[in-house]
Amino acid sequence: MEIIEILRIIAGSIFVLFIPGLAWSFIFFGRDEIDVIERIALSFGLSIAILPLVVFYLSYLLGIRITLINSTIIILLITLIPAALYIAKNLGVIPDKLTR
Repeated sequence: MEIIEILRIIAGSIFVLFIPGLAWSFIFFGRDEIDVIERIALSFGLSIAILPLVVFYLSYLLGIRITLINSTIIILLITLIPAALYIAKNLGVIPDKLTR
C-alpha cells in the first residue's frame, strides 16, 4: 500500500467513526462531566449508532441515494449541528436546560 492510501484510510476512519460522536458527546455531557477515556469510547459508540441510522432513514424516508457525496454531506451535517448547539450554548444564546 502507498502511504497516501494509508493516510486516506486513517483520515476517513476518524471522520466517520470518531468526529460525529465527539461532537454529540459534548452536547450530551458537559466539558467536565466525563473524562477523556470515557469521551473517546462514547464518541466511537455514538458515531457507530447515529450515522448508519441517519443515512439509512434518509435513504428510506426521503429517497436520498447512498453515495459518497451524499454520505459526506450527511456526516458533515451530523457533526456541525451539535457543534453549532455547543457554541450557541457557550455564547448564552440558548439556555443550558435545552441542550441537556
